[in-house]
Amino acid sequence: MVEKKFKVCLMGEPAVGKTSLIKRFVYNIFSDKYLETIGTNIYKKKIQRESENITLMIWDIMGQDSFRQLLSTSYFFGAHALIAVGDLTKKDTFELLDEWVKAAKSVIKEERVPVLMIANKSDLKWSVDKDYLKKIASKIGAKKYIITSAKTGEHVNHAFQTIADMLSQKRE
Repeated sequence: MVEKKFKVCLMGEPAVGKTSLIKRFVYNIFSDKYLETIGTNIYKKKIQRESENITLMIWDIMGQDSFRQLLSTSYFFGAHALIAVGDLTKKDTFELLDEWVKAAKSVIKEERVPVLMIANKSDLKWSVDKDYLKKIASKIGAKKYIITSAKTGEHVNHAFQTIADMLSQKRE
């Protein structure tokens, strides 16, 4: 069995659900209480596949713009994949994803780093449509986007499995 380990960085504005998505995926829990991430938290989850075990080291970043500008070098250094998260109820959170991805890619300096866009909070009233999501995903260089709800768990595992698949295919 082949063992692979990848650093995956989540990014996006405050309160889009980055931590909630990670906690739903890693621990299968959800809390309605908003606790702002201070600095960086790292989570670990193993995904077993037919011929390999993939360990995702999932880095959760605070969403403040000042953090993106000041500390992004250490956060994004060595990242193998990026997950850009927007809030379906707040259109502006998607418009700012381009800045997050640019900041990450300037540190990673690898053209082919996989990018996945997650459109979170599908259980609430949307302020964007699928055409808009497709346009933003293309703009930030995401190969695809996935609509999720950390609250209900809808498509959360699929999103992280997708990034694992993208990483596995990239390394083959």
